[in-house]
Amino acid sequence: MAKLKLILITFILVTVASYGQPEQIGTPKLGFDGQKLTIQYDINNASPSDQFYVWVMIQKKNGETLKLNSITGDIGDTKAGKEKVITWIPANDSVFLNEEVTVEVQAEKYVKSFNKGSVMLKSILLPGLGQTKMSGGKPYWVMGIVSYGALAGGLVTYSNYKDSYDKYLLETEDPQKRADYLSEAEKRATLAGAMFVTAAAIWTANLIWVAATPNKYQPLKYKPLTLQPSADPLNGAAFLTLRYKF
Repeated sequence: MAKLKLILITFILVTVASYGQPEQIGTPKLGFDGQKLTIQYDINNASPSDQFYVWVMIQKKNGETLKLNSITGDIGDTKAGKEKVITWIPANDSVFLNEEVTVEVQAEKYVKSFNKGSVMLKSILLPGLGQTKMSGGKPYWVMGIVSYGALAGGLVTYSNYKDSYDKYLLETEDPQKRADYLSEAEKRATLAGAMFVTAAAIWTANLIWVAATPNKYQPLKYKPLTLQPSADPLNGAAFLTLRYKF
């Protein structure tokens, strides 16, 4: 029976510090029973919500890259965690090898396009500013100007209401003037309330908008078809590397 010769010699780990503790990929385990290739690995010290893109490259000694249409398991979009498993049955892709090959598992972390907490704070300070950050610069901050304008108008109108109401209280001799002052005060109170409600509605709507917006990620820097094959350090011996890039 044809054999797929695989030798595990090393793994490469490239990390950067994140919140004081770097993510790490545990030493991978490789198995081949003559029919099925199994790769097990862990992604440690990462948040359960962290998202990764994982893929596998298998090459012959001559540099030819095999097509892995039937590969399954924890590949593609994958979250951090332990006991990740990737499996591949070469025969399902009409691959029958009796030579040594290079098996390489690679992963890249998705980087968020914006920080939800920071965006929320921006929208609290100026409605629409968070949306501007999320959209890459679109002028949603104009809503903030409208909101502050409504708030300022409400404060001015409320001050005028207080002035009219004070005049109403002080007027004791002329019933008509007293009635006019009261009517004017009521109109200004209603207008001020409407302006305050408008400002609050814009603020609240923006915060709900930001909170409901799903996380977006920057485009991946590395893609399976554009990566260069790894050099073979043992003159043709097959090896497995687990490379974590971001």
